[in-house]
Amino acid sequence: MFVEIALQTILAAIVGGIWITPLVVSPAARASLDDESLRFFLRSFFFRFHLFIILMLLAYLSIVYFFQLGEYDLIWSDNKNFGILVLLGLNFLNLIFGLLLNGEKVDTSSVFFKIVHGISVAIFTATSFIALYYLIEKFIST
Repeated sequence: MFVEIALQTILAAIVGGIWITPLVVSPAARASLDDESLRFFLRSFFFRFHLFIILMLLAYLSIVYFFQLGEYDLIWSDNKNFGILVLLGLNFLNLIFGLLLNGEKVDTSSVFFKIVHGISVAIFTATSFIALYYLIEKFIST
């Protein structure tokens, strides 16, 4: 029972973290900071945010691995766990994209930036909706 509560809390934290960022954090930062401090804040915030998502996914998989798997089961044998593993890999790729964009001066109107930003938004959206699906699925099935 405690394991299920922990897993559902982690999924809720992932969904809430992803949706609070564009709706609350970014507009508040844009309204209260000048251009230079806004760039610094958003770079450091999104680096920490990527780490948060990755750590939450790792925590989810760790709880499943240590408390729910049988003795000879593989973690990717369940579709749900495989989905979380794929999300973990995609979010790690997203972290690398974020570090790549932070390391150089990028023109926001360039094609490279638009492609990387689009992929990043798609990864966050997929992570949010898949975590929300797993969260709702648990409540509907019980």
